[in-house]
Amino acid sequence: MKQANSDVINEFGIKNLDEDHQAIFHYIEQLQDLVNEPKNQAYAVGILERLLSFFLAHVINEEQQLQQYLPTNIVDEHILLHQSELVLLDKSIKSLKVKLTANNIQTIADQLNQEFKNHIYRYDRNIIQKLIKVKRAKL
Repeated sequence: MKQANSDVINEFGIKNLDEDHQAIFHYIEQLQDLVNEPKNQAYAVGILERLLSFFLAHVINEEQQLQQYLPTNIVDEHILLHQSELVLLDKSIKSLKVKLTANNIQTIADQLNQEFKNHIYRYDRNIIQKLIKVKRAKL
């Protein structure tokens, strides 16, 4: 299955999306690292703002690529997921601006980690399966 996913990713030109997903988790790890560094916790807001900017660019790129290959209703569902995650990131930034504590940073890091794991391992896996069907239909 891994090879099939790789073939599909290469064929559809979306291999950079996996690199983006790794970068998203790197931002979350940076946030997590601040929990035990009280004097550096002020950087948490900046990390989230950079994550939000990065994720927005990722979303635009991913949605444009998916629209080339998948039916509108499938892409629209994924767009709704992206929108809810953008709202989550925005709320997280606002929350830290109001209450910058180790506990709040930890809660946000855990919530984001869970959200993006669910997104990537559940929803994106489903998208890859749909792309595999498109590829097979062309054969």
